[in-house]
Amino acid sequence: MSTIPSYGPLVESRCPQCDYKLNAATKLAGEEGKPEEGDNCVCLNCGQVLTYQADLTLRKATAYESRDLLTEPEAWRVIETVQTAIRQRGRIA
Repeated sequence: MSTIPSYGPLVESRCPQCDYKLNAATKLAGEEGKPEEGDNCVCLNCGQVLTYQADLTLRKATAYESRDLLTEPEAWRVIETVQTAIRQRGRIA
């Protein structure tokens, strides 16, 4: 059984969309290392696509960054899967 690495605590940040506190991250299977500037993630409360800044706080991904993700089918599939699960579950905060 393989495990997906989870990193935390990271710099505490708030989702700019819903204000949910985020302070840990999980990488996609097969990826290594802590998040870096420019990496993307999804808020586990509202599903907003976010981007790590240099200090590892988060901001909303720009339209350009979101469009770039569309060119990465595997990443976009994961984002859509997570967003669908969040919509079905509902917000937690």
